[in-house]
This record gives sequence, structure tokens and C-alpha cells, in this order.
Amino acid sequence: MKDMRTQVILSGLLIWITTLLTAQVEQERLMILTDRGHYISGEFIQFSALYKGPGGGEPGAWSKILYVELVLPNGSSLGQKKVTLGPEGAWGIIGIPDGLSSGTYYLKAYTRWMRNCGPEAFSYTSIQVYDSYKESVLPVDPDGWAPTKPSTIFNQTEMYQVAPLECVLKGTSFPAREKVEVELAWMNPYVPATASISVVKAGLHSGQNHYNTICTLSGEDDTRFLPESRGVSITGQAVSTSDQSPAAYATIYVSVLGSEREFFSNYSDSAGYFYFSFPNYTGNKNLFVSTFHPEYDKLELLIDRDFNNDPLQLPSYPVNLNDSLDELITEMSVNFQISEQYYPPQGRKPETKKSDDRLFYGHPTSTILFDDFINLPRLEEYFTEVIPQVSVRKSRGKKWFVVLGVHPDLQIYQPLVMIDGVAIFDIEAVLAVSPRLIERVEIVNAPYIRGNVTFGGIISLISRNNDLGYIDLPSSGLLVDYQMLDPWVTDTIYPTTMDSRLPDVRNTLYWNPGLDLQPEGKQKFSFYASDAKGDYELLLRGIDSNGKYFTKTVPFRVD
Repeated sequence: MKDMRTQVILSGLLIWITTLLTAQVEQERLMILTDRGHYISGEFIQFSALYKGPGGGEPGAWSKILYVELVLPNGSSLGQKKVTLGPEGAWGIIGIPDGLSSGTYYLKAYTRWMRNCGPEAFSYTSIQVYDSYKESVLPVDPDGWAPTKPSTIFNQTEMYQVAPLECVLKGTSFPAREKVEVELAWMNPYVPATASISVVKAGLHSGQNHYNTICTLSGEDDTRFLPESRGVSITGQAVSTSDQSPAAYATIYVSVLGSEREFFSNYSDSAGYFYFSFPNYTGNKNLFVSTFHPEYDKLELLIDRDFNNDPLQLPSYPVNLNDSLDELITEMSVNFQISEQYYPPQGRKPETKKSDDRLFYGHPTSTILFDDFINLPRLEEYFTEVIPQVSVRKSRGKKWFVVLGVHPDLQIYQPLVMIDGVAIFDIEAVLAVSPRLIERVEIVNAPYIRGNVTFGGIISLISRNNDLGYIDLPSSGLLVDYQMLDPWVTDTIYPTTMDSRLPDVRNTLYWNPGLDLQPEGKQKFSFYASDAKGDYELLLRGIDSNGKYFTKTVPFRVD
């Protein structure tokens, strides 16, 4: 058993070292874009992230999760999201809280791998937020990090001076609610590109700055955080309670409570660190995380924060409104109040699989329903009298379970003992549970592998009321409310067509965060002009597959 455990751990360390050596070639690069540069307190920000991974960003090799936060210039978080990141980038929406003071705020974006370099290497984009009901403004402090050019962010000596992109609108002026058709042609014959498209009133794209200091790592640097290549992860360290020394090769257990009722297990490494990933998990999940090692009397877990909360040094600019911008902000505020009444934000939530009562191991070998037998006073009597697949044994005053079956490995490995999907290590505590609280016991009488851990079968107790039988949970355990992927996705905040009986005063007419541009490829899209007359602009921003940045603006008018 010890040789097998050592082999598994060494394999994991080899993967880790290989990852770090590969990482020395080039780092991840991000640029966060928004549909506008100016917002009203309470609105939604639609964002996208241009992404260039190490070594050309080969699919499946690097980070698949992007962390996005709305923050104050000092780094205090006002909203947090985790979204899927792919070779083409990422996108999503994040709400602006009501009642914010007018001033400069920032979208902060980073991957878990970028946390090894600290917050200076993250991507930041400034936005201006206004609240017409509050006279207060954010304190002004122009000192801080200097803005970064897009070409520097993506490690290019220069950006496209003239974007190789044709964008033709069928007209320069359109009546209200007219369908506006657009033809696009990416003229580069060699490389594809990814772009975001935003259509807003002229002037609302102004005033944005980007900040990003490129991270350079070497093999000697601290690489505490690994790339999330399989989904949202939770990491931490198991330590001895007595002296806080690392608990090497401790078994870590993670139970997903609620309807999923999932379970994960793995060993910590030689420094006590552990890593779990949760592919395709969405929303907030309650996790119970615990650990056990036979050579330690008491262990505790130090779980890493999922979002970085280090202080920042971003500048806070004064609110300077000229006549045209003041008019725009007033119009935006009125539009937002009207739209909030008639058009609540639209989104679509991905369908989730319907859950059943089965736990992660599926169909057990056998199930013992307590209602099928006469009432016995103690749980141990049920295991002795009516559950022949399990033996309760005692030595030196301690009791333990052994799962019986034809597999010889059942005598080598300890069984996994659970109640309502939570691993329990204290067998005396299990046997002390009142049998009146237990509905059934499910047995898997064969070796079971979960993660890198092999169990000598499974003994799973299911309570009648999903209350864990009021058992004392492991002292090392922590109940964690953990944020997974943002479950809401959107193409645009508002529908593409509006009710003719209601006012159409959208502040963002169109938003497409992930447009795929193929070499010498052509495509079309359309949107509808709103009731708000005036000058508008269509803004395209993106990078080609080499990381070269481009931008193009096309003006038009709504009469």
C-alpha cells in the first residue's frame, strides 16, 4: 500500500514539475474589454477578455477559468465572477451595486496561474460610474500604476495601425427601430482573429485605460498556484494542529452537499498541499472538506481564498463632465430608469441535469432498509445482526469496520465510511448514532478508487431527514460556501427586438463578445436602432492568433 501511494504521489509531482518547466517559455496575457466606458449605478457591465496563452495558447494546455471582479481603486471588491476561459477568450456580465459614489472603478481579471506573480500582473480596465441620486464622489488620487498599451500587454512590438478589417453598414443614417445590417470581412489571409463588438452612443466608449504588468517566472520563483486546466479548483494545505507543520500525504476528503451529493478524495503532497477541480460546476456550492492521517492526532486545513484580495495602487481620477458628456450621462440615467421598468435584464441559465438519490458510487452492491427489520436499540446491533457484508472489530479499545467480500484487497485498505455523503473517521461516533435517524445503509463490497485513494469498500449511511444523524463531524472539517462558474450567460442584456408599444432606450444597442474572424472570411450580423436619436458608433476590438491587437470604429446616426 505504501509503495502504491508513493508511486501515485511521485507521478503527481512529475506532472507539476513538467508544468512549471513549460511555464518558463511565456506567460498568460489578458485584456479585459467592456461594452461601454461609462455606466449608471445599478446597471450591468457586459465584458469580454482577450486571451493569449503560453506557447501560442494550445487548446487544453492552460487556464480554463477566468476570475473577474469589480473593484475600487484600492482593490476592495464590489462583485465577483468566475467564467469559462478558452482560446478565444471569455465573456460574461457583472452587476454594479446601487448607490455607488460617482468615480473611477475597475474590472480586474486574472487566472489562478497569474496569482503566482501577484496583482501587478493582473489585467485591469477602468470604467466611470455615475449616480445621479448621490452627490458624493470617490476620493481623487491620480498616483498609482501607469496605463499599459495593448501592444505591450500582448508582447507585440506594435499593434495594427490600420485594422485589416472591412466593416460596412448599409447606410450612415437610420430611422428609429430600423434594422441595421452590417457586413464584416477579415482581410488578413494568414491568421484568424477574435473580436468584440459594441454599439453605443458616440462618446460612451471614451475614458478607459488598461493596466497590466507582464509577469515573468523562472523555475526558482514561487509557483504556489497551478493552472486550472479542468475547471474551478479548490486548494489548500493540511497541517498539524499542534505545531502547524505540513501534514505530508494526508488523505483529503471533499463532499459536495445538496442535490449533487458528490464526493472527491486525494492525498496531499510532501508539503501538505492539495488540489481539487470541479469541471462544469456552476453556482454556489456547500462543500465539506476534511482530512485524516493515522500518524497525526489532530489536523487542520488551511484553504486558499478563491479570489485574490491583495491591495492595489490604481489611480482614482476626478469626475470631469464637459457639456456633451454631461448630456450623455443624464440621458443614460433616464434610459436606465425607463429600461429597468419595462425591460428587466434577460439571461439564460444553462440546463442542469436532474439529480436522483444515488451517491457518486451509483448502484451499491446491497442496500439494507431499516424499516424492513425490527427496531434494535443500537446501530452496532444492525451491523452485527442484519448487515452480513460488514464486520465490526475491536482491538486495544478501538473499533473499526471491515467490509467482507471475495476481493482480497478489502482486507488491505480501510473502507470509506460516510453518512449522507460526508466521510467519517471516528467509528465510535458512527456507532453512537441513533438507528431511528437512519433510513438505510448502502454497501459496496469491492475496492473502490476515488481520485488517488483506494478504499476497502464503502459503507454509506443515509439519514431519514438528510441531517447527518446529528453526528459529530470530523474536527478537521470545514464547511465552505464555494463559488463555482457563473451560471448565467448572455449575448446581450436586452432582447434583439423590442415591443412596439414600449419605449426602446437601450444604453447598449448591441454587444457581441466573441466574434470569430477567419482568414479572408466574411460574415454578417444585424441589430436594431433604438428610439434615442443621435450619433452612435460601432466599435470592434480584438487580437489575431499571434496576439496582435486591432481596433476599428464605424460611426452612424439614428434620426
